[in-house]
Amino acid sequence: MARIADHLSKPGNEVTVLTGFPSYPTGILPKTYTWKLWASEKDKKVNILRTYEYPTPNKGVIKRLLNYFSFTVSASLAALFLPPQDVVIVSSPSFFAGIAGLIAAKLKKSQFIFDIRDLWPDSAIELGFLKSKWQIKLLETLEKTYYRRANKITTATPGIKRHLLAEKVPPEKLVLLLNSVNTEKFKPQKVSREKYGFKKDDFIVCYVGNHGRLYDLQNIIKTALILKIFPKIKFLFVGEGEEKENLIKLAQKLKTRNVIFLPEKPNDEIIKIVNFSDVGLISLANIKVSQESMPVKASEYLGCGKPVVASISGDMKKYLIDHQAGLIYPTGSAQKAAEAILKLYHNPKLLKKMGLNGRKLALEVFSDKNFYKILDQLKD
Repeated sequence: MARIADHLSKPGNEVTVLTGFPSYPTGILPKTYTWKLWASEKDKKVNILRTYEYPTPNKGVIKRLLNYFSFTVSASLAALFLPPQDVVIVSSPSFFAGIAGLIAAKLKKSQFIFDIRDLWPDSAIELGFLKSKWQIKLLETLEKTYYRRANKITTATPGIKRHLLAEKVPPEKLVLLLNSVNTEKFKPQKVSREKYGFKKDDFIVCYVGNHGRLYDLQNIIKTALILKIFPKIKFLFVGEGEEKENLIKLAQKLKTRNVIFLPEKPNDEIIKIVNFSDVGLISLANIKVSQESMPVKASEYLGCGKPVVASISGDMKKYLIDHQAGLIYPTGSAQKAAEAILKLYHNPKLLKKMGLNGRKLALEVFSDKNFYKILDQLKD
């Protein structure tokens, strides 16, 4: 949403972002926001109104729900005091933020655009977060309300768009808005890996992003165990999430000394880390909504010219295969993941070729320029 707001804040436009206090993903609230219910800020030309949300780390179902609901309530109240708006855009998840968006659109008599990056409640049901029939029914009713009230619905993947068409959402409402990357920032560049504690001849396989249930990262720890006989191959995990402690414990239990964990890093650091790595990893759990996703990290790897090793199906799998920008392995197979990594490790020419193909794919398909072009057409 930050990129959308920044792009839309052109001369003649006034953009206001209604968001929560910044505690994601660690749950640690900066002192600036303690004992406050709201805060008004300015970022370049964008007005930012932050409202209270229960701060919690990105783990634990109950606490995450408290976080979602507290923001929904505070944001709905804040909508009463927003200036007039022509368009209200809500990005899901968080799914419940749509309630505040509907209220704001109703109060301001604005167009309502619902942006879907991940399907809810489908994701929550498949992950086992939702089991009660009445809860599922309630959220499905809310989902249909969003679809009915939206003037336009943007989808992060062709798969989500197909799902909505099957749900009888009018096709004229639907707009494909792929996750994209700033290819002028996420681009190939030389970075010294020695500054990060690696050797010049190490072969670094990196995973960047959420360490959560949607990602089959325990399988990657097992892959690292298989490949420990190749001392130059190192596995680098960057980020936070509910599964991170379990992953660290598993790595310690299996004595995989070729696995390194780093905390979440700002974008400038992520660009450096991806660039000094050799391969980017996408390890998705065997869940339909997860397998059919197109993670942002994929476009970041590709933008930096790194081949992708992935357990993924759907449209992203097709992109990687058709453009020869990565290797696919079956979800849950540590052995097949190891074989894919070894194929690139033993074949520098293939590694380089797939990296170049990945950069080309990023420029042609996953560039911010394409994202913004569709966004401009949408608001017009």
